[in-house]
Formats: sequence, structure tokens, C-alpha cells
Amino acid sequence: MIYALLMRRIWLWQNRLITSLVLLLVTPVVIYALISLPFKNIMGLSLSGIPYEIWVMPGIIFIIPSLCLFPLLYRDFFDLRIHLKVLVNVSLAPYSKLVIIGGYLFVAGIEATILGIISLFVISGFIAFPLSILQTVVMFLCLISYLFLLGNFFISMSLLIDTITTLFLMTALSFVYILFGNGFIIEFGFFPLGVESFLKWQPLSIPFQIFQQYKYTGIFDWALFSGSVLIGTLWTFANSSLLKRTFQH
Repeated sequence: MIYALLMRRIWLWQNRLITSLVLLLVTPVVIYALISLPFKNIMGLSLSGIPYEIWVMPGIIFIIPSLCLFPLLYRDFFDLRIHLKVLVNVSLAPYSKLVIIGGYLFVAGIEATILGIISLFVISGFIAFPLSILQTVVMFLCLISYLFLLGNFFISMSLLIDTITTLFLMTALSFVYILFGNGFIIEFGFFPLGVESFLKWQPLSIPFQIFQQYKYTGIFDWALFSGSVLIGTLWTFANSSLLKRTFQH
């Protein structure tokens, strides 16, 4: 199933190659310009004393795959479900609902991660890349864990909501939260203590915290990372159950 989904994504890229390549190159530049350029004039330095444009670069690498991941899952789990198209036929195939959810998550995660890697190279053309090779590997390991959680969140939202207006409103609120509530753009230390504690321990922010801790201390929190993966795994099982219930109605 994963092979079929991968070939489908490759075919879609081939059929809109020029448009996709333009968006692929323009998106990192626009996001970098809109985030880094104004915020570095406002903040100057991060709380740890690092120039803001250098500090925010890993956060931008997390943001871009987040933006790319949503349309991949929205199309399959909301649009095609509501219009009784591809997903309905896939659900009738001899695959368990867990395999279906896992397959879509895996393929969407691969595509989003590749786009994150390409974005890293594009942004590095504007500013010197601040991470070592090992730090970069850890960053993408944490990014994959984050996309695993975020993908499950998008799937849950797409399966639970049946009206496009509600979905778009929830999506807009979700991206405001993703941008400002995960420590990608604004450090948690700028929030009041109670809000900071809540934001730091919500599941979507944990992978980026693990990376930041490794970046500054050289210590990788395997316990926290394993907990994050476990949450994503349990969430995948929950989504498979939700998908089964959805097609029973």
C-alpha cells in the first residue's frame, strides 16, 4: 500500500512539476522573510543571547513541513471522504484501518520531511547554517516525531469535522497555535509562567524542546522522545478506530 501511495504522490508531482517547484522554492523565502526579518528587529537576541535570525532558523524548518503536511492529509481524509471518492474505495481494500492510517501518515511524513530538507538548503543561501551535522540529524529526527504527532492531529480533525467552514476555522486556529505555541518563533520564556508550563508540555511542542535541549546541552532526552513516539502510536490506533467508525455511519 505504501508503494502505491508513494507512486501516486510522484505522479501528482510530475503532473504539476513547474508549479510545485516554484512553490517549493518561493515558500521558504517568503516564510523566512516574513518571520526572521521583522522579528530580528523587534527581539534582536533570543533569551539565550543568540542572534534571533540564527535562533529561529530551526523553528522555520519545523514550520514549513507543517504547512506542507496539512493539504496532503486534508485532501484524503476530508475532501475525498466528504465527496465519497478515493478514501472510501481504499477503505474497502483488504487492508486494516491501522495500515491505511499508517500508510498515509508515512507517505505524507516523507514528503513533508523532504520539503523541509530542501527548505533548509534554500534558507542556507541567505544565512549561514548554524548547526553541526549531528545537530542537523537530531533536528530531523525530532522533526519526524513532530510530524507523526501533527499528522495524527490533522487526520483526527479531518475525520471528526464534516463541514468545510468549521474545518477551515479550526485549521486557521491550529496554525496560529502551531506558529506561536510551539516555541518555533517565540520562546516559551516570553509567556507568563502558567501559560509557559502549559505550552511546554503539550505533545506537539515536545519534539522541538528535545531538539533545543540537545542543541544547547548535547544531551538527547530519550525518555521524552520515546514518550512522544508512544503518544503518536496510540494516536494512530485511535485514528484507525475513528476511521472505522466513520465508514460505519
